[in-house]
Amino acid sequence: MVMDRVKCGLLDGLVMDASDAVRRLVPRVGTIATGGMSGVAVPKEFPRALADYVGEVGGFSLTLLTGGATSAAYEDALSRIPNAVRARYPYLSGGLYKELANRGSLSFFDYGLNKFNKLVRRGFIKVDLAVFEATAVMDDCGVVPSISLDAVPSFIQGADKVVIEVNESKPVLEGLHDTYSPGDGEVIPIRNVTDRVGGARIMLPREKIGAVIITNAGEGVTKSYKPPARVESEIAEKAVEFMAEEAGRGFFGRLREAGRLVMQPGGGPLASALADAVQGSGLSLGVWAETLPVKWTELIGGPINGISASALYALPGEEPRLDKFLGDYRDFVGRVVIRGQEVSNNPEVIQRLGVISIQQALEVDIYGNANISHIGGDVYNGVGGSVDFAPSASLLIIALPSTTSDGLVSRIVPATGHVDVPEHYVDVVVTEQGVADLRGLPPRDRARAIIENCAHPRFRDGLLKYYEAVVERRGGHEPYDLGLAGKWLND
Repeated sequence: MVMDRVKCGLLDGLVMDASDAVRRLVPRVGTIATGGMSGVAVPKEFPRALADYVGEVGGFSLTLLTGGATSAAYEDALSRIPNAVRARYPYLSGGLYKELANRGSLSFFDYGLNKFNKLVRRGFIKVDLAVFEATAVMDDCGVVPSISLDAVPSFIQGADKVVIEVNESKPVLEGLHDTYSPGDGEVIPIRNVTDRVGGARIMLPREKIGAVIITNAGEGVTKSYKPPARVESEIAEKAVEFMAEEAGRGFFGRLREAGRLVMQPGGGPLASALADAVQGSGLSLGVWAETLPVKWTELIGGPINGISASALYALPGEEPRLDKFLGDYRDFVGRVVIRGQEVSNNPEVIQRLGVISIQQALEVDIYGNANISHIGGDVYNGVGGSVDFAPSASLLIIALPSTTSDGLVSRIVPATGHVDVPEHYVDVVVTEQGVADLRGLPPRDRARAIIENCAHPRFRDGLLKYYEAVVERRGGHEPYDLGLAGKWLND
């Protein structure tokens, strides 16, 4: 079986067990970067071997980089060696390391993904060892990636050594990828969702390859996402209804008529619910995404005419959809393209395609400032690609439930405790209560629109009273009072 998946003769002496690879290549002090995103294409054998070795030997001080949200198995393995990990970037996946970051005992910063890739590729964040999942190494030593390309191209360019973990549980996904990684100052020549710039295989220097590991482990689950609930479905229906109205006139109407209407549906349960809402909407769309539920691929040939994403994943309960896609992947070659984050999250390309971006938030204040990453000063998981899409989207929709799941806390607030996406980028706010179109509105009108259309009835009067009090007490172009805001939150 090894010869079926590793056909490059130059690598014969480098196929080894994960434990041997770890002992040979992991530095005592240094940085390890692992590919994978949204819980898929995360290395399976390497994290367990790393935890075994580091736990046995001791004396390590490591920085861990990831391509995005990891899997439960990855986090479980690394939770055995917290004392050996001093820092993680640019995203957390819940669990122990999230607790350590919030205690201040783990260094963590949640970079936007496009900038993070550039920092790695340019050498500002040094990588000693990169590890990523592939589905084969072909005769020409070209590597066929897995179902996530995420930060892998940047990790490879920035790394001293690379470990390829070839996963035999997946088919050889030849033809799905565009492995192009832009150089500094290069214009990325993409004008349509499924345009390709580079090759389908990763070509890397033989001297960079430190080991090849073989695994047959299937995909696990990510701790970052839950299945969609009723509230996500209600939000999705309102967001898609608004998009359909926009696509019937003006700028977006012209894009629709030209067959160039493109959206980015965010991630997690809302992205899954949006796939359901798009069906029967009358829309015809391309999808340009960072990470995407695999159920969107089932809409190709219907409302979806093509997909570009950095990763395809399944939410809990949707795993059979991923299995079906893998079994039928040849049907999607040319209609689905998996790219690296430095292309998927590139501001230039997002602007050129005129992307309608739907982003989720933990809370939004009455002027439209969005907090995506922190709760009461504690990091939730990270900002991800929201800060890449927000300033470049032709239309930015912030979508969120109006309250927490228990209904006790409003997610429309007088002032956010943290701002990831400032009001200046936010065009529309959508909750299950309604839609606030903020385009062309000054701050005071934005506040009324958000409160009246998006706040839960239980909290609407209180928010209006806060707003009226702060206008009377403080006045100004964008009235606010931190004391009153704090009192409102505590009450």
